[in-house]
Amino acid sequence: MSVNYEEAGDPATRTIIFVHGAGGSSATWFMQLRGLSSDYHVVAVELNGHGKTPDRKEEDVLHSYLRDVHEVVTKFNKPFLGGHSMGGALAQLYALNHSENISGIILVGTGAKLRVTPIVFNLLDNDFEGYVEAVGNFMFHEDTSDEMIEASKHEVRKCPVQIIRRDFELCDKFDIMEEVKGIKKPTLILVGEGDVMTPVKYSQYLKDKIEGSIMQVIEGAGHSVMLEQFGVFNELVANWVKRIN
Repeated sequence: MSVNYEEAGDPATRTIIFVHGAGGSSATWFMQLRGLSSDYHVVAVELNGHGKTPDRKEEDVLHSYLRDVHEVVTKFNKPFLGGHSMGGALAQLYALNHSENISGIILVGTGAKLRVTPIVFNLLDNDFEGYVEAVGNFMFHEDTSDEMIEASKHEVRKCPVQIIRRDFELCDKFDIMEEVKGIKKPTLILVGEGDVMTPVKYSQYLKDKIEGSIMQVIEGAGHSVMLEQFGVFNELVANWVKRIN
């Protein structure tokens, strides 16, 4: 099994591993690879079927992705594990089952339950370009530049529609609202104030259930907060990691 990941920074420093969301790739974390690598070793995973990682076409998609995460995590000494949306779901599950391998988790625009509207599946099945346009309309804050939105839509088109669909199926089934309180690792929760995909209340639930967790709502950002407000995002991550022993 070989999982591709992009990395930047000195491997001798503390490692932060980031996992993309549905239909994503390492490009999700472009601004973290650039902006955090002066102080940390930054790794952006590409789950199988995404980016440069071959699709293993396994029936149990969830555990297939968790094995991808485990393969990369165990290459490093107790890294921090961050995830966006679906990637945040994987980070939560990993923290519940393999907490000994990580120093903490960073949950970005995610929740303990990720219900998906049927409209998404309808667009994926019948109108892929309509889905791409919906990404542009609903993944970003209204103040986000057209250039950034178009670049993200370009990335979306690179992922096969069947992979995106299975990702959303995974999200739709994800529900650990009762189990999430079992996470005992240091946790940073970040969410855009204008996130309509995983609204602030999702992050507030995580904050209420995960003992000792820290939550920050970032203004001027939607679901793609790590791209839209990368400067604020990176500063919050860097300062939080610095405080964790």
